[in-house]
Amino acid sequence: MEFDPFLYVAFLVGLVLGRLVRPNTPWVGRATLLTVGVLVGLLGASLAAVPVPQLIATIPLSLGFVALILGFTIAAHLLVTRASPPPQAPTAPTAPGGGGQLPISLLLLAALLGGYALGRLVSVPTGTALPWALYVLLALVAFDLKLRVDGLRRLWVPLTAAVTGSVAAAEMFIVLTGTSAPAALATAFAFGWYTLAGPLVGARAGALLGLLAFSTNFLREDLTMLLSPILGRRLRGEGLAAMGGATSMDTTLYFVTRYGATEAASLSLASGLVLTVAASLLLPLLLSLP
Repeated sequence: MEFDPFLYVAFLVGLVLGRLVRPNTPWVGRATLLTVGVLVGLLGASLAAVPVPQLIATIPLSLGFVALILGFTIAAHLLVTRASPPPQAPTAPTAPGGGGQLPISLLLLAALLGGYALGRLVSVPTGTALPWALYVLLALVAFDLKLRVDGLRRLWVPLTAAVTGSVAAAEMFIVLTGTSAPAALATAFAFGWYTLAGPLVGARAGALLGLLAFSTNFLREDLTMLLSPILGRRLRGEGLAAMGGATSMDTTLYFVTRYGATEAASLSLASGLVLTVAASLLLPLLLSLP
């Protein structure tokens, strides 16, 4: 994801139209799921530009790192919510299609792998198509959204879980792999913002660590999408927003509200925005450390 002001324009357009028009049809949910599939496919196609040997060498490390980040983030969220349980709220509705929770994850995985395969065969203009897919997705999500300002009172929950998870994961990754502390910390504190982490870490710490930063945060976004249908009922909106990190204000917003809690939109947007600003400030600082 990138910090793009037009994302907010698309969101506001969808929000206004949703207040003016309320059609009693399932087309919004179906169009949203279709757009999510296209977006995930485009993300997969964007990885096709990475040389295969580098991808093969980096993916296992990235998977391990993102597993640590998400694992510690989920653990921190469960500890925080155990000490300060949220008020009872209605469960988020099941996604249109009724295929249960696992099938949607499998479909998203198929879209990711299919997009990668397509990107290997033909040139896919992901740089142009990705922003437009995001605009459409945000407009559709906002169209059917219920914003609740009072939900911001628990904004500290996803922020605490995301930051705690990143610190713990980076420290363990440093110990296990011997990766330099600035690069590991910068990777974790990108909070899913892979287009910022990859170039910055690559410029300061070398191409291989830049690819590690890019793929780790790329996989954080994708795994949040894949795991949300499975974990959403347990983690709810606060936990899914923490998993998504900075992406909870755009690409993973749909998953937070669909599988976590429909009323978590305001919290997810605010959490993602705060973590996006934090990443832009922290990464240059962390990479300047000796």
